[in-house]
Amino acid sequence: MNYQIHHYTGKSRLLVFGTSLLLIVGMLMVNSCKSPKEAIEEPEVELTAEKLIKEVKLNEFNAESIDGRARIQVGQDGMSQSFRGHIRAVKDSAIWVRATILGFEVGRAMITPDTFQLIDRVNREYVKMPLDVVAHRYGLDVTFKQLEQLLTGSPSFDDVVVRELDMGNPGATIAGFIDNMQVLYKINDQQLVERFTLMDGNGRVVRSDNNQYKQMGDAGYFAWEREITGTDGVQEFYLNCEFLELNVEDVPTLPFDVPSRYDRIE
Repeated sequence: MNYQIHHYTGKSRLLVFGTSLLLIVGMLMVNSCKSPKEAIEEPEVELTAEKLIKEVKLNEFNAESIDGRARIQVGQDGMSQSFRGHIRAVKDSAIWVRATILGFEVGRAMITPDTFQLIDRVNREYVKMPLDVVAHRYGLDVTFKQLEQLLTGSPSFDDVVVRELDMGNPGATIAGFIDNMQVLYKINDQQLVERFTLMDGNGRVVRSDNNQYKQMGDAGYFAWEREITGTDGVQEFYLNCEFLELNVEDVPTLPFDVPSRYDRIE
């Protein structure tokens, strides 16, 4: 995908920042349009793939929390903006992102298992939206856990029905289905997922490329660079994230106080 780089101020910056986060949530399509698992024929390669998946899971990132700083670039249909991001997350509870430009905070986002919130410092506005509303707008079932997996670079193999295992030299590719979604895992020779792709029959695709894995002690391997790209069949978006610092030892606080003078928008 090719994107033209433009610079925007004011509301456009936060529009790109906020809608890119929403699109990433919306593109997590693993549970959408469910079909019975019994209708899918069990593949002959299941046991071989199962062994490889077990090896990959041994390397999965499993920290209870993260507190990191990163360079972030988001884009949607030709609009693009770069930020410095302060990213914190507590497993199964919340994802918190603070965006700054030239040292000034322009936005802050909080995503919990049931809610998306965004503070627009530039326009003094505030967005609060249930995740089930996001799901309704995109025609998808959305889970918070899937967003966590993209953030940490550790896509889950839960509920995957394997249809094909292609052993490369080096690495391997596992192709299959989660319900009626096509899923593709590209695994490198270190048993780490370097590319994860989801596709449906309506032109919707999301792909995460994970690079620069580093072992974080007992917490497993963390991808310090990732590029998430996708389309809903109409709009295209991307998010590039390069982590500069990462702490997995201390549980971070997640401050999110909305000034009373800010207008709430839908």
